[in-house]
Amino acid sequence: MSFKDLRQFLDYLAERGELVTIDEPVDPRYEVAAYIRKSSDLGGPTLLFKNVRGFDMPVVGGVFCSPKKALLALETTDHREAVARFAAGLHEPIEPRRVASGPCKEIKLVGDEVDLTRLPICTYGEQDGGAYITVGVGISKDPETGVPNAGMYRMHYYDRQHTGLRISPYADLHVMLARAEAQGRPLEHAVALGVDPLVQLASQAHVPYGTNEVAIAGGLRGEPVEVVACETVDLEVPATAEIVLEGRLLPGERRWEGPFGEFTGYVSPATNSPIFECTAITMRQGAIFQAGLTGAPVTENHVLKFLPLEANLLAALRETYPGVTDVNCVPESGEFLVVIALKQRYANEAKNVLLNALGSVVHPKMVVVTDDDVDIHNMTQVWWAILTRCQPAEDVIIVPRAAGGQLDPSAPAPFTNSLMGMDATRPFGKPFPEVVRIPGVEQVPDFWRRLGARG
Repeated sequence: MSFKDLRQFLDYLAERGELVTIDEPVDPRYEVAAYIRKSSDLGGPTLLFKNVRGFDMPVVGGVFCSPKKALLALETTDHREAVARFAAGLHEPIEPRRVASGPCKEIKLVGDEVDLTRLPICTYGEQDGGAYITVGVGISKDPETGVPNAGMYRMHYYDRQHTGLRISPYADLHVMLARAEAQGRPLEHAVALGVDPLVQLASQAHVPYGTNEVAIAGGLRGEPVEVVACETVDLEVPATAEIVLEGRLLPGERRWEGPFGEFTGYVSPATNSPIFECTAITMRQGAIFQAGLTGAPVTENHVLKFLPLEANLLAALRETYPGVTDVNCVPESGEFLVVIALKQRYANEAKNVLLNALGSVVHPKMVVVTDDDVDIHNMTQVWWAILTRCQPAEDVIIVPRAAGGQLDPSAPAPFTNSLMGMDATRPFGKPFPEVVRIPGVEQVPDFWRRLGARG
């Protein structure tokens, strides 16, 4: 089974007690965000807001408010299985299949009918510069090669037809816009809101330039994603999207976008960003608007990224270091910490592994390498390995002023960081104390379930 659309995934979450419907009136200014923040902090449910003040359109938020939701999107609760499935999707993409029409075409607003104020675009943080679309999957094509690209780019609402669009210098869209602007042309761009969860996850994959992330989603699904042609631009979008915004990025035009509460948990200042001009809105009957919170870990921003990043890095490291058994792009770290499990083959291999990871497209600030007997998704075990197997004078590597991840408030300059690697493995080929073993732990019955049954 794969989810044909967001609605199927919401039904799946509801069946598992992972969806709560909110019937009371809520305000799109701060209140929706407050609900999502609380659910994120508790590892709680996805929230469906049926009564959003000022709008007749429901809002779903917290679709990925906990790491468990990302696993459920891949129809598992096993972390390693999810990473393996994502890695398979990366290596076996399936190109999308174009169809004549789809649910996202049930309502069409073109020309003077285009009005972004019809959408319950939410304001999230007190310091934010305005209302934001945060989890739309943006789709463009390289103006020279025609190869499509998909990714998530936040959009600062300005007026009925215009938003700002923040693009990282690391993003493929940055390259595409630069190429279009060099030709003096706008770059056509479409934003699919409320797509199936695997398209959302695939959009976060770090893949070579020219790779279509929608094909990655097809690999994850095991079947092509159905796409339809847009009305006013030469692009194709997922046919079952709840809402599609069509338009273009205006060449050479910039406007202040921000401030905004970032994935680091801190507010980034306003910057001059490209302008998106909306030329059409299409949507489903009874469309659901998807809101997504960004802020201090753990929020949807972090959850959407950790599986794609882990699959990317695991595959890249294993090409040179087959003893790498697992990777954890720790969601609680706000993308800055990576932990790697390694079955050592030779002395000092762990240091080579951590140096490779520090220089990877993941751009971590810190990398820890442990032996493969450590559950690297259990930070208690990771700290135990660091404190009992790592000697700071010998096993810590610091790289000053390297190219690093974005938006670190402690960074000396944008996209510049000091990097740190910690070798928390046992010395290879040398005596080291044995770990305490207690036989039979796996056979102990689930007493929490028994206690729950009594309650």
